[in-house]
Amino acid sequence: MSNPYSASKTAIRRLHATQQQLKPAVAAAQSYPTSHERIQSPEDTPNFLDNQFVASKATTWLDLKDPATNNLVTRVPQSTDAELTAAVDSAEKAFKSWKNTSLLARQQIMFKYTHLIRENWDRLAASITLEQGKTFADAKGDVLRGLQVAETACGITTQMTGEVLEVAKDMETRSYREPLGVVAAICPFSEYSFVDGRD
Repeated sequence: MSNPYSASKTAIRRLHATQQQLKPAVAAAQSYPTSHERIQSPEDTPNFLDNQFVASKATTWLDLKDPATNNLVTRVPQSTDAELTAAVDSAEKAFKSWKNTSLLARQQIMFKYTHLIRENWDRLAASITLEQGKTFADAKGDVLRGLQVAETACGITTQMTGEVLEVAKDMETRSYREPLGVVAAICPFSEYSFVDGRD
């Protein structure tokens, strides 16, 4: 017969461990702009490749300016063909292990992602404020909407399993949902289209 005192101690330890997991990390020293003041030495935006930030070798750069002040925030590289190929190769390499990762393991990654969004809410909002000229309060609302999308993804695991349909006596049709491979997405953003009349 198990000792109820021992079981209680185990439960308390587990509860404590869960509370530690949910505690926000100690806030790092603030190292990002929170106003529309001119950035003294704007840094170029690097590429992100193989889980590392890598300086681009591009010869053409696009200026990203704060719409509220027209101050330069950063320069974004028009990445070279070699850099784009390296990005696709890196994604294809990562896909091999991701495809074999269970739905529940992927779900845990998404839980961690939502935790990071909550932990860095103000930092993300500050970035939106600089890049889009929004008020800080409006930018925080944008972060909330992004968080809601990520939270929805956490609960989608039940919809990602296959189906078995009985289409006739002694006959079934099975469907499987599997990752297909690397994709690219260009997300349009036209909030300021009303300024020049374009769609």
